[in-house]
Amino acid sequence: MVYRIATEHDYLRADVFNRETAEEAREFFDAVADSATRHHRSHILISVHASSPMFTVERSGFLARFTNVGVDPSHKIALIADDQELDHSHEYFVLMGRLHGINVRHFRDDQSALEWFRGAR
Repeated sequence: MVYRIATEHDYLRADVFNRETAEEAREFFDAVADSATRHHRSHILISVHASSPMFTVERSGFLARFTNVGVDPSHKIALIADDQELDHSHEYFVLMGRLHGINVRHFRDDQSALEWFRGAR
């Protein structure tokens, strides 16, 4: 697994490549949440590339790391996948996240996510 986290003008961008396990997901989500807190970013774009679909939301650390961050309505977490299987797993993450009060959505492309951040969607 390789990941890159960048602070953009008004959001945090996190890209992960070749993530295979729940443990790797937990490491990645820990780094993303820590970076969002450290850089005071309330909008987080998470883009997943060439990775295995994941349906173990609890084991991935997503709920544990983003429940406190995502419950504030001004906080938005956008998930983007590079294939259809990952997109289906993101739908599950969105469903579980929303059940826990996280303001999370999944998108097919960066532009749609950025429009949501700006309130255009």
